[in-house]
Amino acid sequence: MFFQPVSGDLKAPTCATRDIAAVAAGLLLDHSWSGQGEVPVLGPEDLSFEDMARIMSEVLGKPVRFQYVPVESFRDTLARRGMSEAMAQGMADMMAAKERGLDNAEPRTPQAGTPTTFRQWCEEILKPAVLTPVLD
Repeated sequence: MFFQPVSGDLKAPTCATRDIAAVAAGLLLDHSWSGQGEVPVLGPEDLSFEDMARIMSEVLGKPVRFQYVPVESFRDTLARRGMSEAMAQGMADMMAAKERGLDNAEPRTPQAGTPTTFRQWCEEILKPAVLTPVLD
């Protein structure tokens, strides 16, 4: 189970870290890039946390469930697990902004899309990390 203070059916862009890295590397190698400005990196699809739980369940062959939690509980849990109060509050504020549609402010364009799907990430990264036995 994973939890967030965002509605389970709210769809938002999903993007793999390797796609972010590829865009960043491209900008660093582009001599016309001034180093300032927004560069949307939206991934290939918009998914909800419920969609993500379903995909993870299918890939892992185990049930994965999403659970909505109130933002205050989310913040308190982060602080109990060692995050500073300021960082926990910042994360809570960010998630509250996501619930209000922050991630859907940028229109999806072909230039903002990246190739790695969430399912592909689950198969290539998550599944080996979760299902590979840890050797002592």
